[in-house]
Amino acid sequence: MIKSYSAFTNEIDNVELAVSEILEQLEPEKNCLKSTVAVVLCYHEFATNGIVAELYKKLKFPIIGTTTTAISTNRGFGQLDFSILMITSDDVVFTAACSPSLENGLEKPFEQMYKNALSGHAETPKLILSAAPLMLKYAGDNYVDALNKVSGGVPNFGTLAIDNTVNYLDSYVVFNDKVGRDFYGIIAASGNINPKFIYASFSPEYIFSQTATITKSDGNIVKEVNGCSILKYMEKMGLAENGKIKDVLHSIPFILDYGGEGVPVSRVLLSWSEDGHGICGGLIPEGTKFNLGMWDKKDVLGTTVRTIENILQTENISTLILHSCLARSYALGTEILSETEIVNKTIDKRIPYIFGYSGGEVCPVRNAANANSFHNNTVIACVF
Repeated sequence: MIKSYSAFTNEIDNVELAVSEILEQLEPEKNCLKSTVAVVLCYHEFATNGIVAELYKKLKFPIIGTTTTAISTNRGFGQLDFSILMITSDDVVFTAACSPSLENGLEKPFEQMYKNALSGHAETPKLILSAAPLMLKYAGDNYVDALNKVSGGVPNFGTLAIDNTVNYLDSYVVFNDKVGRDFYGIIAASGNINPKFIYASFSPEYIFSQTATITKSDGNIVKEVNGCSILKYMEKMGLAENGKIKDVLHSIPFILDYGGEGVPVSRVLLSWSEDGHGICGGLIPEGTKFNLGMWDKKDVLGTTVRTIENILQTENISTLILHSCLARSYALGTEILSETEIVNKTIDKRIPYIFGYSGGEVCPVRNAANANSFHNNTVIACVF
């Protein structure tokens, strides 16, 4: 059996008061069972003001998390806030570990991290929860592939750090009393836990009917579509004119038929290189077929509500972790908190949960292999 407890504060100036509010809501002395961990999502100033380190001293169990632009829990929702979900059990083993710096590569740091996380487990973990840094030198797929390699494909669910600054320089990962922009944190869980995963991106009516093929790419760089330059393709679709994108948003969504298996995986077109190539938020292999999507507030809120309602029909659940791509919030206009609010109203007190925006989503896809995948433009959920 797993039990979870959420807490929330907007006390950003007084660390002592903020910690007191969190502890009063979590009641760890009363509620902690044999094995306990916590997931944090917070406004970036909370990552650097000492609250996590102080909480770790008091709680004395592992904490991982990331910065985000808006959050929601059973206790409240907002933008300039701090949230935590305490997860505890007598028959599930939870451990946590973080990598060394990823500046010089992923392979060895991930091997070390996963080896450390396995300490205390008598069997292969059934779930990994990930807190990943937003490092422009890596595509989100690189993290997924590296962790798959060392774990043997253990289901991996998580988020990339994000913040509300122009260059995302305040996007942090937190691990216990540590804060940084270049390391990765995980929680590993084994025992009596059976996680389920749900994800949603665009409803069919918000996806263009024309299918195209990536004919030239390099990692996350799109060079040609249907044999012509990406800019020429955008012009044909009416999204560019005279070599310039018309859309005022920062991204254009690509809905990929990933691996030709009919499993939709979304990618964000973030920006353009000097030579006119498109830079995406994840890998976009040559030969991949795709459709373009379009943003709509009604669809963003609708897909989130339907995802939650689907989850709430599941029996014997005690914990829900939700992430929504930051790009989805672009469709909300000035009502930036409308998704966090609707999450709060839909779930209410029915199940302990934590929700926050993401710089990229890690979630297994629904296919025979339950393969771990990296997503953009997507709302993802893990429930157990």
